[in-house]
Amino acid sequence: MIFRFSLEVYPSFALAWAVDWPGLTCGGSDRAEVEESVSRSISEFGAWLLEHDEQFPPFEGWAIEEIVDAAAAKDEFAFQSDREPLTAEDFERSLRHIALASRDLERAADLPSNLLDWLPPNMPLGHTDPWSPDPRTIRGILVHALQLEVYYRNGLRNGPSRGIFDKVRTPQAERRATLAALRALPEREWATVFHPVRPSRTTPDDWTVRKVLRRLISHHRAHTAEILQRRTWLLLGVPKP
Repeated sequence: MIFRFSLEVYPSFALAWAVDWPGLTCGGSDRAEVEESVSRSISEFGAWLLEHDEQFPPFEGWAIEEIVDAAAAKDEFAFQSDREPLTAEDFERSLRHIALASRDLERAADLPSNLLDWLPPNMPLGHTDPWSPDPRTIRGILVHALQLEVYYRNGLRNGPSRGIFDKVRTPQAERRATLAALRALPEREWATVFHPVRPSRTTPDDWTVRKVLRRLISHHRAHTAEILQRRTWLLLGVPKP
């Protein structure tokens, strides 16, 4: 299979998103760094799916089909590829992958309170999340991931929508709500561009089902990896800054 990617480029980093495999993404400081690591990201994503007994096609190459200057676009833009219709098979496959990513996150954070609330001393990694400039505990990572899950799924509406810091429930409850919200959408709206307006904003965002799928799966997987990294530090020691 030739894996198609859409690329968003910022002044100091770039992200490539697989069009046909929501959740498969690759980042780097610039386009060249992204391109150098795309094949490894495809292999990692495929290994994750195979671990969960999901099928993944053999790698035959990749191509960037769309490039967006994200600094010049609106804050929450949608790629042209996000507007492509989904097949019923792709939709069901993506819902399974959402459930897998959610359960992985839940299991990674299934820890005693003294671990959930542990903040490693002298955090060795720069924290670049604009929504949370201060280092997070594992509990904080989990809450953040769930807040973004609510934020993503509430993008599938027009007009006033929920913001990023709303109170969240358990991972199981949010997973059920997300899957129910996606299943409630009629098939004719799978390629619709929705325009939610977030709290304190007047400019509407651009959201589609494909955008929600890719952002949600990749975000849960990224923060699952972050939690597992913290757990590794408990065994090997916190790296020196």
